[in-house]
Amino acid sequence: MNNSDLRYALGRIGKSVGLVILSMAVLTVAWQLAVGWLIDSGHTNSYIAKKPVDVWDYFTKVGIDNVEPSVHRHDILALLWVTLGHTALGFVAGVAGSIVLALSFVIVKPLEFMFLPVAVFLRTVPLLALAPAIYLVFGDGLVAAALISAVVVFFPILLNLAVGFRSVSPQAVDMVRVNGGTRWTLLRKVAIPTALPQLFASMRIAVPGALTGAMLYEWLLTTSGLGGKIPLAKSQADYQQIWAIAAVVTVVSILLYTVAAIVEESVLARWGFITRRG
Repeated sequence: MNNSDLRYALGRIGKSVGLVILSMAVLTVAWQLAVGWLIDSGHTNSYIAKKPVDVWDYFTKVGIDNVEPSVHRHDILALLWVTLGHTALGFVAGVAGSIVLALSFVIVKPLEFMFLPVAVFLRTVPLLALAPAIYLVFGDGLVAAALISAVVVFFPILLNLAVGFRSVSPQAVDMVRVNGGTRWTLLRKVAIPTALPQLFASMRIAVPGALTGAMLYEWLLTTSGLGGKIPLAKSQADYQQIWAIAAVVTVVSILLYTVAAIVEESVLARWGFITRRG
């Protein structure tokens, strides 16, 4: 990758970050206007529905509970780290499992015809239906957290990688074979680089999905993390905290998506998939 391509890739990254900031600003304004209209029209009340300003006050001002905002920030941050730990565990497990299985499809062709339809079928099963089954088998420990979060990650990446590996050019395959390349050479030199765009495109979607899976695990099976805190806050009618958790999760999801997009831009530029135009 030459300097021209590097500058172009950095420009794309900067544009992505700018669009994310703009999107968050638009989302905040839309949230403020929508909740304000719902309150003014009598469809809800300010005790339950909170605006962005209310969430900001939760983190910066002493509320009606007479709790210092630093305590709120500390509690949410501590819960966030727990959730991010579950997210990372599930994300790594899901990505690793999908890559290994997709590579197995390439090495042993019959495996794809045997297991890919099963994977497509399992993808249609709602996660809410799978979570209790996972709990019954593995309990509520880290294994269950990894599996529930990994399910969200595993299937999209597996299906996209399978498509990516199938899109290898026949001419490239013939060239490797003519030059005496082995199946491993074909995989390393042609199949994996060809599938990189599909891999990173699915990973961008999988990162916030892993966070959703982690919170679902916490909400259904534990009292830990941000997901586990929501039912407790609801039982205490602490709606400001619920909205604060929702806002934090939204921002973190957007940030994780942006990080994945930046990594994607950097890697694809390094492999030559992104070139300067014009």
